[in-house]
Amino acid sequence: MARPNGTVNLIRYRAAVRGLICGFAMQSGRCSQPLAGEELNAALAQPDAVVWLHFNLRIGQARDWIAGRGHLPETSRRLLLDDDDRKRIERGARHLIGVISDIRYDFGVDFDPDQIAALRFHLDGHHLISARRQPCSAADQLRTEIGAGRTFESAPGMMVRWFEWQVSRLGDTTLRIRGRLDDIEEQILTAQVWGQHARLGGIRRLAVRLNHHFGPEYRMLQRLSRQPPDWFPSADHAALAEVVEDFRELVADWNEAQERAKLLQEELAARLAEQTNRNLYILSLFTALLLPPSVIAGIFGMNVAGLPGLQEGAAFWWVIFGMVGVCGLILLALYWRRLF
Repeated sequence: MARPNGTVNLIRYRAAVRGLICGFAMQSGRCSQPLAGEELNAALAQPDAVVWLHFNLRIGQARDWIAGRGHLPETSRRLLLDDDDRKRIERGARHLIGVISDIRYDFGVDFDPDQIAALRFHLDGHHLISARRQPCSAADQLRTEIGAGRTFESAPGMMVRWFEWQVSRLGDTTLRIRGRLDDIEEQILTAQVWGQHARLGGIRRLAVRLNHHFGPEYRMLQRLSRQPPDWFPSADHAALAEVVEDFRELVADWNEAQERAKLLQEELAARLAEQTNRNLYILSLFTALLLPPSVIAGIFGMNVAGLPGLQEGAAFWWVIFGMVGVCGLILLALYWRRLF
């Protein structure tokens, strides 16, 4: 039954007061039902409902609601409200709790550590309760999909969807990294070396930081996939195994990007050194050519008595011809020694 507009606005207001970003209840064969206000406790009490609640921890009423949920294990409440963003997934008797990395919407190749946020969660067979302090793209994507009509048969299925979305976003970023490395490599091979060192350094730092933030998550999911809880549905376990494999490929790609950027930096340094040596060699040739004429010019520039040619009208040209002749002899000597 459709709610009047006033009721919808009231629900949105109550959800905002509680700090609830979104809430959904899903039952087999039915569409997802948005939750707000007093509907939360009723939905959590239904044994056959799959419930997802997502909170903004910057709002005090959200923290109060989580702290007052006696049906949640104490370890879950403590982790959801904690300020420690250290990445981890821990097992309970019939639940999982954890802190994972999530990507903000403005994430791109130009990496900033603030673009990675922490997403905290409590998971059991039917309930997923998550919380964050900064906007997270994976959680918002899941909210959009459920709001558009997608349903899940279990809470673990929603968690696996988080990681699938993360893999998709990280895969796009990895492709852009590869594209940049290809462009830089082509430019280095065509002797366009200036300004490339800073670009390579940025890509290398990005690959390192991606590995730092999401490498531990891959290892945690790998352990979870090897020994899933007995309440974890087999279909979700299979989907999780695929996500773990995708994460493995991403980590391998980041390591490859680091090595490739390092090799390109070494190639760039070698080409810059070669170019510098060539310039120094050309400068040395000019120095060798101009040194004898400079000595002759210095001698005839001395303001002392007895310099030859002071009274000769053609003496200047004889000196010029002498300088040119000396330069010619030096060029012949350098060519004979195959120095150019």
